[in-house]
Amino acid sequence: MKTITLEDVARDAGVSRALVSMAIRDVPGVNSQTRDRILATAERLGYRPNRLASRLASRSTTAIGVFLLDLRQDVYADMFDGIRDVTQDEKLHLVLAVGAHDGTLDGNALDSLMQSRVDIVIATGLLLPDDDVRAFSRHTPIVSVARQIDGVDSVASDNVRGALLATEHLIGLGHRRIVFLANPQTDGYTGRQEGYVDTMTRAGLEPWLVGSQYSRRQAARDIAPVLALPVDERPTAVFAHNDQAALGVLDAMATLGLRAPDDISVVGYDNSQVSQAPGTQLTTVDIHGEELGEEAARMALRRLEEPSAPPASHVSQPTLVVRATSGPARF
Repeated sequence: MKTITLEDVARDAGVSRALVSMAIRDVPGVNSQTRDRILATAERLGYRPNRLASRLASRSTTAIGVFLLDLRQDVYADMFDGIRDVTQDEKLHLVLAVGAHDGTLDGNALDSLMQSRVDIVIATGLLLPDDDVRAFSRHTPIVSVARQIDGVDSVASDNVRGALLATEHLIGLGHRRIVFLANPQTDGYTGRQEGYVDTMTRAGLEPWLVGSQYSRRQAARDIAPVLALPVDERPTAVFAHNDQAALGVLDAMATLGLRAPDDISVVGYDNSQVSQAPGTQLTTVDIHGEELGEEAARMALRRLEEPSAPPASHVSQPTLVVRATSGPARF
């Protein structure tokens, strides 16, 4: 049986492929008479991508796209659990797309969700510039998770506050040479470095920034030269921008024969599942990922009910979880 394409629908309806795409996605700019004719043509021909037939018949929303930045960071799995918990009783169809830790696949993943005709996207950890996200949202509504974006529905944790909690914890333990292993400072991801720098400065201490990426392996490479400094020059503590980077710090320490917290204290961020492992017991900041996912799903449902409502923003408060990798300064 031949698969019916957008071109087939366009040819039969006597319109352009672009107009068919706009009508099916219910994008503004198509008059109601033309839209109804296109939809009737698509249904008659049997054009059925991703449950389109039932959606055309009922005119109801059934598909929510979910973007996860990186499957290696299980904080995004926590967020997905929260999204699923809220949506599973609504009989909504979830369509999943996954990016990469460096953000290079964000655009492709969002495009694939749009091509799947989802009605809204819940995006966790997007690294695209703000303007690009806003441009996408003009075609398909989006809820940003773990990052605030002006003009777009957003659910995030207060990263400035979380970094303050982590840095104050280390200062309270007597640490003075505290490195922040920093993530790339891009749109929406500057709060953790800002909170660290502000807290160090207010305490009369010199901020010590080491730039890195989102990969555990790269974090280990970036921090290794600092950890190899003489004992009276190296940091007594490292605060990493996320748990994967903190694990990279622990990897580099193990290579150098160092232990946490006896030689250097280590603090992560996210409270991912791996941070809780018995052999790790990482001190970290809990952003309550599952709760962020739940709130994002509720926000998405509200957006579907009220498409013209002003963009909403929800900021939750993180908490510090003290475990085995942080202790009093010894040098």
